[in-house]
This record gives sequence, C-alpha cells and structure tokens, in this order.
Amino acid sequence: MGAAQVSGRVRLAENAQEVGLAAMIVDLIRANLEQNPGKWADLVRLDGPVSLDAVDAGVSVTLAFQGGTLIVHEGIRGSPYIRISASAEALLGLAAVKIRAGLPFLFGRDGRGLRRRLFTGQVRIAGAFRRPIQLIRFTRLMSVNG
Repeated sequence: MGAAQVSGRVRLAENAQEVGLAAMIVDLIRANLEQNPGKWADLVRLDGPVSLDAVDAGVSVTLAFQGGTLIVHEGIRGSPYIRISASAEALLGLAAVKIRAGLPFLFGRDGRGLRRRLFTGQVRIAGAFRRPIQLIRFTRLMSVNG
C-alpha cells in the first residue's frame, strides 16, 4: 500500500493532534507498514483498544484498532484490552525489539532490556495473559526490527 492509503488507515484523532507521543506512534506505525507490507496482516487482525501510558511524562494515548484501521486518541478511552505503562523512553523502546519466527525475541540486546524492565516493574503490561495473541500482533506492528 502507498503512503496515501497508509495515512487514511492510520491516523490521529482530532483530540490527539498536539500530543507528541500520539504523533510519534502514528509516524512509527505508518513507516513500519510502508516498509514492511507484511505488517498489514497484524493491523487487520487487531481489533479493540490498546493504551500506552508514559508515566514519567503524564501522557496517555489509546490506539483504537478496528477493521484494519487505527485511530490514536489522547488519554485512556474505554476499557483497553492491553494497557502498557512505562517511561516514554521505554515505550518507544518497544519498537526496537526484534521479531523472530513471528514472535518478540527477548534474548537479543533490546529484548533483554525489555525483559529486565518487565521483571523490575519499569514496564507493566496489563492484559498480556488474557490477550497474548493481540499483544504479539501489536508488538510486531510496532517493531522496526521484524
């Protein structure tokens, strides 16, 4: 898909136009979709809200996935089925996790860093056990390394 099609399917909500984290997430996902068309399958299969909470910056966004589209909203909307809370740096660091055999690879340098942050509570993921497949799809969509 071309850039125009990606822009139409991945966009900011009106209330998130001035939210830096929201804009970075949209730009990241658009770039990933343009560079790796295989990621479209994950976008299409994601359905429902995922929230990201940058605790150090006091900023939250909700990624509303529905029917192959993504709209990023400011704040927590509805009841996200996955909620990731971490520093802004750690949230953006999720994009660096490598994907191997379709799964996040937690044994490389970036994966070990994420694993350490998970075990120390610096990154918290609510809903991971209830929706593991959705979390994997979300991670693959966000990753620039796979």
